[in-house]
Parts: sequence; C-alpha cells; structure tokens
Amino acid sequence: MARRPGDLAAVADRYRGSGVMILDPGVDDDDFLGRKRLLGGLDFVALAAGIWPDAGPLSEPDASLSRLEVAISDPDCVALGECGLDYHWMHGDERAQEHLFRAQAELAALRGLPLVVHSRDAHAPTLAVVRDYSGTIPVIIHCFGYDDEAARDYLAVGCYLSFAGNLTYKTSGALRAACSLVPDDRLLLETDAPYMNPMPRRGKPSSPLDIDRTYLAAAALRGTEPEVLAEQVGATMATLFKKKTL
Repeated sequence: MARRPGDLAAVADRYRGSGVMILDPGVDDDDFLGRKRLLGGLDFVALAAGIWPDAGPLSEPDASLSRLEVAISDPDCVALGECGLDYHWMHGDERAQEHLFRAQAELAALRGLPLVVHSRDAHAPTLAVVRDYSGTIPVIIHCFGYDDEAARDYLAVGCYLSFAGNLTYKTSGALRAACSLVPDDRLLLETDAPYMNPMPRRGKPSSPLDIDRTYLAAAALRGTEPEVLAEQVGATMATLFKKKTL
C-alpha cells in the first residue's frame, strides 16, 4: 500500500466504495497496530500480519513469534504474511529461516488464516514447507518470481500465485510463461508497493495506482479482457481474504 500522505489520499479517492480489495501485508512482528491505525478505516483495505526473514526476528524468533500471535488474534487480521524464505539477501541461514517460516505456517493453520509466502531464490525449500499446509489453508505465493515449471509445482500442491509489475519487464519471459498457465481461480495480481513498478515506470516507487498496467499485461498474456480478469481476481480475493465489510 501507499504510505506517503499524498499517495494514500489518491489511492483512497480511487478505490473507496469501489468494491476492490487490496491486501496490506505485514513484514515486522510489531507493525500491525500502526498499519491498522493508518489503513483500518479504508473499506477497500484488508490487513495481514507476518514476519519477513530479516536478521532481527531470525536471531530472536521466539520473541518475534509471540508478538505476531497477538497481532493475528486481532479480528481485523485476515491473513498471515508475508513470511517465507529469502536466499538472495540471506539474513539468516537456511535452518533459521525454515524454523521461522514453518512456525508462522503452523500459526496460520491453527488460526485458519491464509498464508502469504515470500520466496526468493528458494523454490525447492519453499515448496517443501508449503506442501505441508496448502491442503489445510490457502497458501499464496506472493510476488511470484520463478518459471513455468516452478509454477506447476506450486499449483500441483494447491497454491495460489500472485504476480507483480515485473511481469512487464523485458527480461521476464519465464515469468510471463508462468502467468499464462495459472488457472483463473488461482491467479492474483499485486503491486508489491513500493517496489516492482510496471513498465514504463520501472525503478520508481509504485502504489496501487499502478496496478492497471499489470492487469493489461496479464490480460494480454491470457487472451482475455482486463475487465474480465479484474472480476476473476476480485472474486478470488473475496474468497481468500474475508473482511467484515467491503
């Protein structure tokens, strides 16, 4: 979601009362209440809470998980995430990352919450974890960054795949191949704001106002109209992320 006041006002003007749902994920164990104060009054925003595999929580996982348990007990928390494995930045070793990831997946399963998963340069170990939970709770591979073979792996165990603005980048042929094969009811689209701004604004901070270009690209790949794709993704969002009012 947008965080700068001007951007947030513009996003609110566009989406308030529209029936659109935007999921605002968590990345720190203590960020939920602040985001709820900022965004909780917006009818189109649903909130998640999660712990990204950063150095702090990886070094003190028990304390971080205890704080997260409080956040996900809030009735306005509709999902757990983003959480997962990042072998690109590698802020902790594989064992520490898997422990933190799997502990959050257990919490999501206990609460019956969808699990929003971050996976970078870690397809095989991510798949090994999510296959243990995707039959019990919805598992969303956020900002999907792999190829069509990996997409088939995740789909085979029941995951949903969410694509961001990098779908439009010249070097993203493998990503486009993956997007084209996802069933309609397993596809999500996102901005990963403030990152992954779709072309031609690559490298500039993104916001939900930039999502249209990703929809245009995905619709062209899938041989459909953007409006039809938006209805399909919206229906999937409404199924996955239950909010008290929309």
